[in-house]
Amino acid sequence: MKNYYFTQSANLKALFLFLGLTSIYSCSNDNESNMSDTSKKIEEKVVIANRNAGSLSFIDANTNVITKTLSIPNSNPMYVVYVPKTDRIYAGDRGGKKIHVIHPKTQEVESSINVGDGVFHMWADGQGKELWVMNDIDNTISVINLSTNSVTKTINVDLKPHDVFLTQDGSTAYVSVFTDSPTSDKIYKYSTSTYTKTGEASVGKDPHLFHANNRLFVACQSGKLYTLDSNTLNSISEKDYTGAHGIYPSPDYSKLFVSNITGGQLYSITSSTGDPISGPTTSPTATPHNIVINDKGSKMFVTHSGAAANTVSIYDINPLGGITYSTSVTAGTNPFGLTYYKREIN
Repeated sequence: MKNYYFTQSANLKALFLFLGLTSIYSCSNDNESNMSDTSKKIEEKVVIANRNAGSLSFIDANTNVITKTLSIPNSNPMYVVYVPKTDRIYAGDRGGKKIHVIHPKTQEVESSINVGDGVFHMWADGQGKELWVMNDIDNTISVINLSTNSVTKTINVDLKPHDVFLTQDGSTAYVSVFTDSPTSDKIYKYSTSTYTKTGEASVGKDPHLFHANNRLFVACQSGKLYTLDSNTLNSISEKDYTGAHGIYPSPDYSKLFVSNITGGQLYSITSSTGDPISGPTTSPTATPHNIVINDKGSKMFVTHSGAAANTVSIYDINPLGGITYSTSVTAGTNPFGLTYYKREIN
């Protein structure tokens, strides 16, 4: 799946992983004209949800070193989201039926929010107003107001909800749902003002989502990358990509990076056409799952999931979108979701 780092002007959920707070320089006055500018310190982290270990790993995004492991007792952390507006990390706990709120300064749990049964994917809008949590056991969506950290709406879904993406302006949510069909699942479109479904489309099996520039990109593990018109959900293109699963864009949105979860590969794709930039890159570790990219678009972090897995692989990305393996980090057992953030250190 995806992650959160884009700026307010972007039309992406990447706001939450990629938003960088720019360095602020002090202005010299007449008596200090010869003094150099100084900037405030920032930190860049990648946070890994270790599903089977009940913990979060904090990785320094520059040095690739794990700087802290936060244990959350009796938990199954699934996905993590960083929201710049609230300056908080939200960790979905499937076992505890909770969302844990974590302050990045202390890297400790501040509070927890009760949600539905079967916590899975979740996403926040670009304004930092709501977090939508997919609950795939009771087939509901928990909508959390991020100003009060409370569930303000529970949406009943007629099928099993899986992935979710909220638009930058917070007006629309897209939810993938699993059907009983052996060949197709669906995408539901919701209004966030009324919490009603306003459209749907059929796609391949096991769909994962990313929204950018009035297009909804859908990576399906059954072997297709769909590009849909995000207003009408009409198909723009369908391209073949074996095992397509996790999906994340470059900061300028010109490229998409997609994991081949079944074939141990990573794809680099031109977002405007859906065509490959080059041949797939082979991952040194099996089951590449979820992806996140730093705010420069030069570095990729990938979780490798499985009952006994513990690897996060790291890749360099060249300006043309080529992917080269760099190194790997040992995280907790079954690393699953991940998020990137860049924030000013207070």
